[in-house]
Amino acid sequence: MPRHSTTHIAILVGRQTSAALACLTREIFEKANRPLGREHYLVELVSARGGRLELQGATVTTAKARGRYDYLIVPPLTGIGRDHVPDSSDAELLGRQSAKGTIVASACLGAFTLAEAGLLNGKEATTHWDWIALARSRYPQVSWSMNRMVSDQGSVITAGGYLAAVDLALYIVARTSSRPAAHALGQILLADSVRQKQSVYAQKLIDLEVEHERLKGLTGWIESHMEQPLSAAVLAKRCNMSSRTFHRRFFDAYGTTPRKFVQLKRIEKAQRLLRTTARSVEQILALVGVSDVTSFRRVFRREIGYSPAEFRRRLMTQLPG
Repeated sequence: MPRHSTTHIAILVGRQTSAALACLTREIFEKANRPLGREHYLVELVSARGGRLELQGATVTTAKARGRYDYLIVPPLTGIGRDHVPDSSDAELLGRQSAKGTIVASACLGAFTLAEAGLLNGKEATTHWDWIALARSRYPQVSWSMNRMVSDQGSVITAGGYLAAVDLALYIVARTSSRPAAHALGQILLADSVRQKQSVYAQKLIDLEVEHERLKGLTGWIESHMEQPLSAAVLAKRCNMSSRTFHRRFFDAYGTTPRKFVQLKRIEKAQRLLRTTARSVEQILALVGVSDVTSFRRVFRREIGYSPAEFRRRLMTQLPG
């Protein structure tokens, strides 16, 4: 798309849409026109049927989605439970727009609607870290990840976290205008440039909604024996399985290897201790069972985006004595 062309953006409003964040997303793109000095972004709120919607005590007026848009954004949802099923009419609308060449994007739990439409099958996607386990169990054909705050797969873009609507909007501005334009917009909003990794904020890096029957209790056992060597052979013996059977069942249940799982659990505990204690980084790494400090720092940076010391400096303002 030429950088000088107009970008037509539609924001999909459904029954569980956060009205505040839908309107905020629209306002962000409208504000982006200011540093550009022209009406580059044309933005409207749309719905499958059009008309007025009552959302969390607010009345939102929407247009019926028509034609083709450059981007169709599903903003964060609100007030939903773990049994939430995306509206079929919203999912169908996304599918029709995608077939026309519209780039479909979501923030936070809006990714469930994209997944319901089948638009994320075989692709990497992200959503709020606390819902990743449910997303994996419900939509196993999607590669769910927290490695990026924004995952751009070309025809679909997903962003994780409730306030990811801001990250997503800044990302799209950089994509359709320029990085300087996105930076100028960030200055207007008093917002940082797009955060890179959701894992910085997550309390859990890997989790299951329901533990596999043959592996029940293993996660808790690993967490309580973190200071010990936890090889795959040790874990297989704990589960009374052969090494080959254990590796297969473990990967089927967790979608990763035992070695990577233990690494992530050690990182989780290290994050928690870095947030809540005044212990030194070296003391914390010893408590989580790290024997190769150099290697662990490298893995920590890969997963979190910072070294342990940088992580503490960024997130901690006060530590208990």
